[in-house]
Amino acid sequence: MVQPEQYVAARTEGQLGLADIAAQLWQYKVSVFFILFVTAAISSWAALQMPNVYRTTSVLAPATEKKAGLGGLGSQLGGLASIACVNLSASGAVDRTDLAMELLKSKDFLASFVKENDLLVPIMAAKRWDLVTGQIELDPEVYNEVSKTWVRDAVLPRLPEPSFLEAAERLSELIELSKDKTTGMVKISLEFYSPTLARDWTQALVKTVNNEIRRRDIVESESSISYLNQQLEKTQINELRSALVQLIEEQTKTLMLANIRSEYALKTVDPAFLPEEKFKPRRSIIVLFSVCGIMLLLSLIAYLRCLKQKNNDRKL
Repeated sequence: MVQPEQYVAARTEGQLGLADIAAQLWQYKVSVFFILFVTAAISSWAALQMPNVYRTTSVLAPATEKKAGLGGLGSQLGGLASIACVNLSASGAVDRTDLAMELLKSKDFLASFVKENDLLVPIMAAKRWDLVTGQIELDPEVYNEVSKTWVRDAVLPRLPEPSFLEAAERLSELIELSKDKTTGMVKISLEFYSPTLARDWTQALVKTVNNEIRRRDIVESESSISYLNQQLEKTQINELRSALVQLIEEQTKTLMLANIRSEYALKTVDPAFLPEEKFKPRRSIIVLFSVCGIMLLLSLIAYLRCLKQKNNDRKL
């Protein structure tokens, strides 16, 4: 019968520890150090080839809490709205902040933004930013600066010249949006090779989305006022006329605010800044992870070799 002490000794003798793996690695220390050196050199070279990416952030506050449309007032007027045949409760109150965030995610809005600001080339062909000249370097395999033509290899249905929709998809990948549920504050961040363009595009996006929501509200208010004036001329019921006047006043107020406010939906609290330091890549982390990964692989190989030697010793 095998005693407990003998069983523990036999089991301990058959086990592999860190010392065994370290001894195996030390036996081939020249090869190990050479592999680690080559790994560090290659990963350093690869990290240096990666272009710097800069990130800027703008903090925005809701200019107004909510847009009091016809729906909110219509629910208060009750049956009078039904007599006038005006659908006042369909849309309800609209949060301009949420509308602005959805627009900033919209491919149609971003495509229009790219087109209006002539951003197709820098978004789709930029390769890196030259720190000395302060200019964007374009990828010659994508865009020929001399002939002003697109030369990229595209797979159908894509064409050599990118569409504005494709540019909008690319731009949406550069944008990050977040909203604080407690304060309602909105943060918009944008990453790009050029710190100047990252800042300028962020500011332009905020301005454009404010203008778009203002334009929509102006069109809606003018249409509502025109319709309500028509209804006012047709009715002789005093209570209904009073209700329609209130609606016209509300829409006139919205129209006035839309015409005088530049920051209509989102008000800038902290404007987009010009980043001085790169956001990524973190080259030291890339090199460290590469070396650690190779070291783990070598340790696994050493463990397997030790295991094979143990098995061979048992057979003998």
